[in-house]
Amino acid sequence: MLITDITHNASWLNLQFSNGSQASYLASWLRDNVAVGRHQSGGQRTFDINLIDPVTISGANLEQGQVKVNFDGHEPFFFDPYWLSKFSQREIPGAVPGGRPPIHWGSEMQSQLPWFDYQDARTNQGVLADLLESVLIKGFVLLDRVPSVPETVLDVVDLFGFVRVTNYGALFDVRVKPNPANLAFTSQTIGMHTDNPYRDPVPGLQLLHCLINDSDGGENQLVDGFAVASQMQSAHPDAFQMLLNTPVEFRYFEPGLADLCHRTPLITVRDGLITEVRYNARSIQTIDVSATEMASFYEAYRIFGQALHNDSAKVEFRLEPGQMMIFDNQRVLHGRSSYGEGERHLQGCYADKDSLRSTLRLMGRS
Repeated sequence: MLITDITHNASWLNLQFSNGSQASYLASWLRDNVAVGRHQSGGQRTFDINLIDPVTISGANLEQGQVKVNFDGHEPFFFDPYWLSKFSQREIPGAVPGGRPPIHWGSEMQSQLPWFDYQDARTNQGVLADLLESVLIKGFVLLDRVPSVPETVLDVVDLFGFVRVTNYGALFDVRVKPNPANLAFTSQTIGMHTDNPYRDPVPGLQLLHCLINDSDGGENQLVDGFAVASQMQSAHPDAFQMLLNTPVEFRYFEPGLADLCHRTPLITVRDGLITEVRYNARSIQTIDVSATEMASFYEAYRIFGQALHNDSAKVEFRLEPGQMMIFDNQRVLHGRSSYGEGERHLQGCYADKDSLRSTLRLMGRS
C-alpha cells in the first residue's frame, strides 16, 4: 500500500494509506522498532526502550520512498512503508499471524487423508515444506515408505527440529507391557485424548511410527479438537465459556520415576483464536470447583467429551509397518480401538512446534 498522507503530533505518527485505511503509531513504539541498534540485521536489540529517555516526534515526511521520522534530540530514523502497513490493522479474531488459518475438519477428512511419501520429503524441499505446512494447517499428516527400523522416528524429527525428551525418554515404545503404569501400553481401547496434559508446556507435536502390526484391531483414530471446540462455542456458548474459564488439574504419577502435575483449562483462546485443547479422562484429577458451578461444569465437560468421541468428528485408519503419523498434540486428539491377538509395536517421540515453524520460515514459508 502507498502512503498518501502523513500527519503527527508529539506522541503519534498518523498515516493514510492508498486503500483508504488509516493507522496511528506511538512515538515510543516507533523508537522501539528502529532498524538500527540491532546486534545483527533484524536481530536482537542492543537497547532496552525502558532504559532510554522518552521520545517525542518533531517531524515526519516521505523521503526516497521511506517514512522519515524526526525525534527530539535524536538523528532521524527511517521506516519502510510496507513494514508499517503490516501493523496498520488490528488483529482480526481467528487470524493466524504470519500464516494461513487452520482448516477445521471432521469425518469428511476420511476420504482425503494427508498422506506424504517420506522418501520424497527427505530429498525434495518442496514436498517437505508442504508436509510441515499441513501439520500446522490440518493438524496432522501421515507418512508412507518410512523404513521399519527402530529409532527412525528420531530421523524424521531431524528433518524439522529437535526431540522433546520426557520421563519416557527420547523415544518410547507403544506395545503391550507387563504391569504398565500407562494404559497406552496395553491392548485396551484408548479414548480420545491429548498426551501429557500434566506438563507445562505440553509437547506440541507427537510422532508415532509403526514397526509391527499383526494385531486383529488397534486402529488409530484422530479428532480435530479445534473443530469440535469451535462447534461447541457456537452451539453451546455458556458451556464453552465454562471450560474456557475453569482450570482443572491433570496428574501423572509413577512411583519413584515421575509425579507431574499441571492446572489449566480444557480449552485455551488467545486473540479470539482457539490455540489449545487439553483433554485426557485418564489423567484429569478430582474436579475442584464450587458447588454452585459443579453441575454446570460437568454438563459442559460431558458436551465436549461426547462431541470428541462422535463418529462425525473422527477419522480412523490402520497404520501398517513403514507408516507414521505426525500430529499437533495441542489440537488433534488421538485414540485407539482395542485388539486381542497379534503383535502391535509403534515407536513414538515428542517434538515442539516452534522448531517446525522455524524450519518453514527458513524455507521461505511463513
